[in-house]
This record gives sequence, C-alpha cells and structure tokens, in this order.
Amino acid sequence: LKPCSSIRMASDPPLCPSMSDGRFCNVAPPPAGPCKSRPGQATDSEATRGMCKDASGGEGLQYTVLIVASGLIGIEIATIFLLTSMTISVTSDFGLSSVQQGLLMSFTAMGGLVGSLVIGHIADCKGRRPPVLCSLAFTAVFAFLAAHAKTYHMLVMMGMALGFSLGIGLVPISVLLSETTPEGSRMFARGACQCLGGVCGFMMLVAVQFDDATFRHLHWRSLLHGLSIAAGCLFLLACSCLGESPRIVKMMDRQTRGFNSVWRTLTPASVLGARTCHRQGRHTMGSGTGDTTIRGQLNIVFSKRFYRTTIYIGAGAFIAGLVQGGHQYALPQILSKEMSLMNAATARLVISLFGVPMAPAAQYTATKLSRRAALSALGLSSMVVALSTALLGSWPSPQPPAVELIFYFAMTLDPYRAFLAGLLFGEIGADVFPASTAGFGASIVAVSIGVATILAPMLFESLLILTGTWATFYYIVSVLLALFLLATCFAAPCVEPCGHREGDTVEEESLEGCDQNHQDDCKYGSLAQLQL
Repeated sequence: LKPCSSIRMASDPPLCPSMSDGRFCNVAPPPAGPCKSRPGQATDSEATRGMCKDASGGEGLQYTVLIVASGLIGIEIATIFLLTSMTISVTSDFGLSSVQQGLLMSFTAMGGLVGSLVIGHIADCKGRRPPVLCSLAFTAVFAFLAAHAKTYHMLVMMGMALGFSLGIGLVPISVLLSETTPEGSRMFARGACQCLGGVCGFMMLVAVQFDDATFRHLHWRSLLHGLSIAAGCLFLLACSCLGESPRIVKMMDRQTRGFNSVWRTLTPASVLGARTCHRQGRHTMGSGTGDTTIRGQLNIVFSKRFYRTTIYIGAGAFIAGLVQGGHQYALPQILSKEMSLMNAATARLVISLFGVPMAPAAQYTATKLSRRAALSALGLSSMVVALSTALLGSWPSPQPPAVELIFYFAMTLDPYRAFLAGLLFGEIGADVFPASTAGFGASIVAVSIGVATILAPMLFESLLILTGTWATFYYIVSVLLALFLLATCFAAPCVEPCGHREGDTVEEESLEGCDQNHQDDCKYGSLAQLQL
C-alpha cells in the first residue's frame, strides 16, 4: 500500500480528482467514468487537511460549523442565565413556595437530559445536521410558547421542552465540530465557540441589567421573546449554510451505492478486511467499531478497554454539572438576599466580564497541558469557587467587607472554571471513543451533566430548608471535588484521543503489503485514510 504518487509512471492515465493524493496502488480504479465529488461532499485530500467544503464550494465547512456551534452554545448560556435570573420574579408572579422555585430549572435540565440521551445514537446513524436544525427550530417555538405561559405548570412544561430542544442540538454540533476541524485546531475551535457563546450570554445579562437589576420585577416574557427570535435567525442561517459531516456522507454513500462487483474482484481481501483510518488521526479499534446499533455502541463504551474511562468521564461530568447547575441557580439568589457591595444584576455582570481574560487562560490550559493536568486545574478552580461561597454563607450576616472581597475574588475564577469544563468535557466526549461511537460518547457526557443539573436546584433548596443555610450545598460539592481530584491524580484512566493511546492501532492485517517505510503512515498516518 505504498503511496501511488511514488510509483506512477508518466504514461499512466491521470488520477481521479478525488484520489489525487494517490492512495490506491495495487488496486484498480473504479470502472466508472471520470470520478467527480458530489456537491456538498469533500474530497479526501481536502478532508485530510480539514478543509471540508460545503455545498456552495465557498467557505470551509468548519467555519460554518463554528458559527452555528457558537450560536447554539450562546443560546444555551443565555437560556440558563435567563431562567436563573427570573426565579425571583416568577416566584412573585405565581406565588410559589421555596421547593417549587427549583422546579423550572430542574425540569429544563430534565428535558436536556432526555434530548442528549436519545440523540447520540440517532446522530451516529442519520447524520449531525438534521438534529441541529430540529434543535434550533424547536428552541424558537418553545421559547415563544413559554413567553405566553398562563400558569406555572405550563411554564415548567415549556421549559422542559426548551431543554429537550437544546439537548438534541448540543451533542451533534459538538461532534460535528470535532469531525470538521483539523486535530491540531480542535481545542482552539472549541475555545472560540465558548468565547462567542459567552458573548451571547453576556448580552442576556446586559438586557437583564437594564430591565431590572434587582431581579424582583423582571419582564421575563419579553426576554423569552428575544431568545425565540435569536434561535429563529440562527435556524435560517443553519438551513442555508450548514453542511453534513464528511464522515457521515461517506458512510451513507457506501450504504446506498453498494460495491461494484468488478471493484470487489480487483480489491485485495486484506484491504476489504481493513477498517477505515479516520482522517483526523482517530483510528478504529480492533472489534465492533462499525456497529452503530445501540447494543454495539454500549459494548464498545463498556468494553474492557473503555469501561474505566466511561465511568471516570461520566463521574467527572456529573460533578462538573453539579457545580455548574447548582452555582448558576444559587448565585442570583445569594446576590439578591445577602448584603453586598453591588446589587444582584450588576454583580453578576461584573463576574461575567472576567470571562474576557479567563477564556484565553482556559484555552491555554486545555491546549498546553495534558488532559489529566487540565482536569486537575478544573477541580482546583471549582474548589476555590465552592469554598469561597461556603465561607460567605457560613459567616454571620452582615459579612465584613474582607469576606465579600474574598468571595468576589474567587468568583473571578468562575468563568475560567466554566470555560475549561466546556472545553475539556466537550472534546473528551467526542474523541476519547472510536469514531463510530463519537456521538454516543458525547451523549454520555451530556447525560451525566444533565442528571447533575436536574438534581442541583432541588438539592440546593432541600439543604437550605433542612440546615437553614445554603453553605451546606457548597461544602458537599467541595467534598465531591476533593474525591475527584484524588481520583485524577492517582487512579484516573487515560483520556487522550482515541488513536493516540497505547494499543489504539488499526488491525494488523490491513498492513500486509506495506514496506517498513510506509507502515508508520498506515498506522499513525497519514497521507490519507484507507478507503474501499
């Protein structure tokens, strides 16, 4: 399987444009006429470089995916900011008890959990683009319906549907971002998405600040209308520009077209038996990677090789979701109830502003450090946030200015923690498993975060009723973070990308016929992927 360009003669007929990188030595070209890539399908040489073209042949597909992913993440952040900020106003409008206050956020997270749970397998089988379009359309519709809710029960149901809509879009767009971005640029692309999404969330906080800085008389129906309009505009953009993953296009093309009998006859059996090497360095494992049934994917993620990794990233994502969901829910109430140097909306706006310098810091941590070291940094920053908030709640009111300053100083790490968690768990879920299970792996992370986000508001309110202080919630979170740090330092499995770990190679029979100079290209390689 030497590169054909190294042995072709000048008299040989020219290669097909989609095979210009010369991969098919010892294999006859297809018997059909001139091969042309279909509109919307990238050639393999382009795919190897990560420059996947969309149907119009204009901007690269990864740039379109970057814009849509940033918008979808921004809508999610804006939704969380709005739902947590309007808790006090909704409680006043509908006359809710303290336990009922957390139902809206919990049911919204439950909808996101269900959406993440069902969409991973569908995205692996049917493609990434359709779920993203459905997500944006449903988000626009249900945000509009939630703005016109007459009762709290209807608002909770619309919130659950809104969470479901976001859940079915965030998982496939995360995987699509990894599949259309060169491996060396993936973390940068995710960081850009998190930054742009944070800008959208910041705009929601600005709108809240101008509407009602105390959160007590917030016009949340008008803000939900704005959220609906934003989702609708992004839906129109995605319909016109967003393309499908090249990997999904090729997989569906093989399923619908079949193999030509002459092509089968001329192709060596060793090549037919080989698995496809992923163009971005993710190599298929020795068994079952082509099985896209739910049972097959479960067998992979809970196999002997991956079960420790699955449990570790599931537990880590659960703790990260507990910190994120609980803190985002509790922070507006803490700022509005406690005596503070600033009013609630202004304080939250100032904390969000620290996302500007903290986003590059999180980007640098995720890119330059190993994943184990980056996860340790995530655990430490989360512990600082949790313990400082617990200190503020444990100190008798009114708290001295020094305690408040310690609290606000620690809150500057909150954007760093949020950015870093999004970068790490977004990428780990998408590339730690084989390519055919990428969507399912992303669903594991999303479901773990979703379960924690469901439990966090109810746990916060229950502990507040039982102990009389919200510091108890943060002490429990701190203990869980300490256990996670110990596991990361002493017992964590490898969470590097699939194909970059020891033992992650293509099947050995696919290397038959390679001389020593080209076996490394076939294994780790990468002039291009083996293709049938």
